[in-house]
Order: sequence, then C-alpha cells, then structure tokens
Amino acid sequence: MKLDIKKDLLQTKIPTNKWLVKDSNVKIIRKTSADVELPLNKENELILKKLIDFVRYSQDSDLNVSTNSDYLRPAVGLAAPQIGSNTNMFFVRFEYKKEDNDAEEFAMINPKITAKSEQITCLSDGEGCLSVDKDYQGLVPRSYKIQLEGYEWIRKENVKFTLRGYQAIVFQHEIEHNQGKLYYDKINQQDTYFKEDDWIII
Repeated sequence: MKLDIKKDLLQTKIPTNKWLVKDSNVKIIRKTSADVELPLNKENELILKKLIDFVRYSQDSDLNVSTNSDYLRPAVGLAAPQIGSNTNMFFVRFEYKKEDNDAEEFAMINPKITAKSEQITCLSDGEGCLSVDKDYQGLVPRSYKIQLEGYEWIRKENVKFTLRGYQAIVFQHEIEHNQGKLYYDKINQQDTYFKEDDWIII
C-alpha cells in the first residue's frame, strides 16, 4: 500500500500504537461487541475509518519504517475492540503485489458466519495479534471454509460470500475479536503443536 498521508487517510490522525488496546484490558478485549445501526453514525464511522487507516498505514513500508519510534507491526486485519470500541466491525486487507497496489479489502459491519466446514486448517507458524504482546507459540485450529454475511462498507452493500484457507483464517480471527475471544484460547495447552492427520496446514 502506497499512502499519501495528506490525501489518502480517511480521518485526520496518523495511526499510532497508542490506539491499540491490549489483552490485559479484559473489560474491552473480552467483551462481546454489539451490532451497529446502518447507516453508521459519526462516532462509528470514525472507528471504522481508523481501522482502515491503521491497517493500510501499517502495510506501507515507505511510511511505516522499522526504525520509526512508533513503528506499527504490519497488520492484515484489525477489529474495533482493538482500538477501544465494542462495536461489531473489522477491516482486513490482503495485499498481493505491492508494486501494483494489488489488494483485496473488506470493511465489515455486523459480520456473521452462517456456515463452516468440519475440515480444520491452521497456519504452520501459528498466529499473532496486535493486542497480544506475548508470543504464544502453537497451532490455532480453524475451519478451512466459512460462509459469511454482513455489510461491506467500502462497497456500500450487503454481502454474502465463501472464504477458504488463509482468508477464512483471518476472517475468523477478526470475528472472534468481536466475540471477546483471542487466538491463543484455541491452542491446545497440553500439546501446543497438536494436530490431526487430516488438518490442512498452511
């Protein structure tokens, strides 16, 4: 993502780590988020714009340089509770070719999983989270395929679609933020790298 911070930010402030709420703040991170009314009021629209700006900015290697004093860990997604709002919204951005600005973006409002496969998948290196500073090692089992519906704010339309593999993992991760759950809740505590023979490891 190549951002011009003078014209591309959707709100007025440069994204910062100070926005982030950590898992030590259980009153927010462990609370179930409420659905929001459409069209968004000004407060909720600002929250969603901050989610979008944060993820886009974090993926811009020219602006978000590792030597910056406020360097942001690059994010694929961010949910509203992670910036202090228990509203059922999140933003994800899958970047494919940086030089072409080739990416898929989803700004989801009131997303719900309507069906999911019994087939389990997980990332071989485990998962991480901007709200979790401790490095929890282990496999995080999730459904390989999900069906999802909700309102997509960028397209301004209700959507229903099917996701598989990595995209399904990311969406489940963000949806669970709005359910007060974190990825390390799903790691097997007796054997952190436990897996069944039929799991799809990505």
